[in-house]
Amino acid sequence: MSGGGRNGRRPRKIAQGWFWAEVFEAATEFVRSRGVWVVVGNAGTFFTALAALVHYWSRPLPFGAYAVVQLGCLAWQAIALLPVVLPGRAATLRDAQEFADLHEGMTVLTLCGSGIFGMFPGVMLLIAFGVDSERPPWGALLFSGTALMLACVAGLCLATGVSHRVQARYRAAGPPGVSHWQDGGDGFADADAGGSDGD
Repeated sequence: MSGGGRNGRRPRKIAQGWFWAEVFEAATEFVRSRGVWVVVGNAGTFFTALAALVHYWSRPLPFGAYAVVQLGCLAWQAIALLPVVLPGRAATLRDAQEFADLHEGMTVLTLCGSGIFGMFPGVMLLIAFGVDSERPPWGALLFSGTALMLACVAGLCLATGVSHRVQARYRAAGPPGVSHWQDGGDGFADADAGGSDGD
């Protein structure tokens, strides 16, 4: 019985080893890709708003401080846009589409997740505990949440327009699956000319 149990655990360990090896390989590949900047930018947007919330929870938040928080959130969203704007010289049309989809998914997750699980419950708690609307927690919650939401909406709008232009450039350059940033599509003309000469 003990030998059978030992033999049964061995394939399980091998399977688990393969699983974690694949997970590690996929994670390493993602970290090395430009898509990681989408995650970094959205995480930076969230933590900038969270830091503002914590810092101004017990003190008044002046308009100048709100402007700084808003600019910080916008700066992080600009970082998240990098893979959409510049997919890379070796990128293909499919890569550009995947970067655009990743940015949309992560930004919507940041926007909706912060509102549903952060701002809305926070407002409900402040109301439940009878916190005066003129107290600093209200300003901290509303201003930090507004800064995050405006930055995310701006990032989504810019990404939509930019991704359409970038993908249109790939489609105009030729069939998908080949990088066109360096030759501007001249490689296809040369290949067609060579093929016609051979015929």
